[in-house]
Amino acid sequence: MILYFNNFFIHIRHFIGRVGHLLVFFAVALYVGLTVNRARNYVSLIGIFTLVLLGTIGSKHPHRVVNRARNYVSLIGIFTLVLLGTIGSKHPHRIRWATIFYSFVIQFALAAVVIRLEFGFQFFDFLGKVVSQFMHNADSGAVFVFGKAYEDHFFVFKITSIIIFLGSVINALYYLGVMQYIIGKIAWLMQKCLNTTAAESMNAAANIFVGISEAPLVIMPLIPRMTTSELHAVLVGGFSTMSGSILATFIFFGVPANHLIAASVMAAPGALGFAKLLLPETHHSKTTWETVENVPRPEQHNVIDAILTGAGNALKVCGYLIANLIAFISVLHFADATISWLFGLIHHPEINFQSLLGLVFYPFSVVIGIPFRDCLLSSKLIGIKISLNEFIAYQELGKIRKLRNELILNNTFPLYLNGTLKLPSDTPMLWEDCSTIILTYALCGFSNFGAMGIALAIMGVMAPTRKRTLTKVAPRALIAGCMVSLMTASIAGLLYDPYHETVQILNSNSTLL
Repeated sequence: MILYFNNFFIHIRHFIGRVGHLLVFFAVALYVGLTVNRARNYVSLIGIFTLVLLGTIGSKHPHRVVNRARNYVSLIGIFTLVLLGTIGSKHPHRIRWATIFYSFVIQFALAAVVIRLEFGFQFFDFLGKVVSQFMHNADSGAVFVFGKAYEDHFFVFKITSIIIFLGSVINALYYLGVMQYIIGKIAWLMQKCLNTTAAESMNAAANIFVGISEAPLVIMPLIPRMTTSELHAVLVGGFSTMSGSILATFIFFGVPANHLIAASVMAAPGALGFAKLLLPETHHSKTTWETVENVPRPEQHNVIDAILTGAGNALKVCGYLIANLIAFISVLHFADATISWLFGLIHHPEINFQSLLGLVFYPFSVVIGIPFRDCLLSSKLIGIKISLNEFIAYQELGKIRKLRNELILNNTFPLYLNGTLKLPSDTPMLWEDCSTIILTYALCGFSNFGAMGIALAIMGVMAPTRKRTLTKVAPRALIAGCMVSLMTASIAGLLYDPYHETVQILNSNSTLL
């Protein structure tokens, strides 16, 4: 009899899990259907949030939901970020709340699909591999020009080669009219869902696959005509996401691949939401999908001419990019050393610019769902990501995750938890696995001072007449990019379930020891 009830309960759990997955898809379908009728948007919004939440809770392990009560701490982070964004909005009376809320609905639905469903991860993993493989075509040109050891100077030779390659291809696609067609279709879809413009929507979609250096090339002819709010949205999109080639580097560091991909995908709609929250549109856009279809093609004679012209334009971008990056990193290093020297006068030289940023982000580490005993180290990693770059932060996170996995496999991690096993004082460690997962999302994106210099350099070349506007909105866009990363981390903390079968499979596949 006991065995019968146990089997019956197992079947009920599986049934609830499948119903939960269906509810997620039904939520997405309902969203697409009801957005056509704007009069029912707010009614459907409540229904969609309810359905997605039910689909999330409908796990194969409902008996463990009670044990995950701390996940709901992340709800505080979600509401806190929206509140801060509203307070910091430049035109709060012009905020289009439908756009804001629907961007978060899409973000939440994507998180449920990518994080909870295996086929969702596999689909986006496939897309990432295709894009990454396409970008590797630039390696042949780099090897021919710089030699086989060109990757020893990764940024100067590797990244710039990709920019030149993509610049040539994208300019050729513009000449053929392909990019105009894609922009028109994506703009139509995004306008139905988020009521955003063609250029900013296309940039957000491109940022899922390419980085802050390459994505603006997709909308380059439109940048001079974009409004201030649209330029701000383009910058936020670049600060919030990561390119496929960069993701591959972080996976090599030991960061879980599935969560990296999920974070970058989730950030795209979130970037549009926070961009329109902090700097709402106050002017009439000239880049709606009807007008984008009439964008003139580049004035080249043929495809070869278009490729060469695109390469020349990309070379200018590379030069400005390298110069600005050297300047920003050098100034930040000077600030770090200066603050450390000042605190050294009072016998605390360990305090520097990074550690101060860590203190600033400590409250955010708490509200996004990171356990208290991991908050100090987590906030320091977030500070490193903002003050220096995400490479260093993810490298540190990868080291922590590898060491943690080694201790678990050797059955010595419990000894560390009870204090029997002591690690060197300079060896950081996170106590709980959920901290590493949430940090994977929180560190995703190019929201740091160096990236701001890169973005200003690239877009300044593309639109010299808009340099003043770009420099004015860049700091606000950087803050918005940080908020997007924290929002995706909060959603991941809300959905995190260590017992979910799919998450276990993906974690085991992406573990690098």
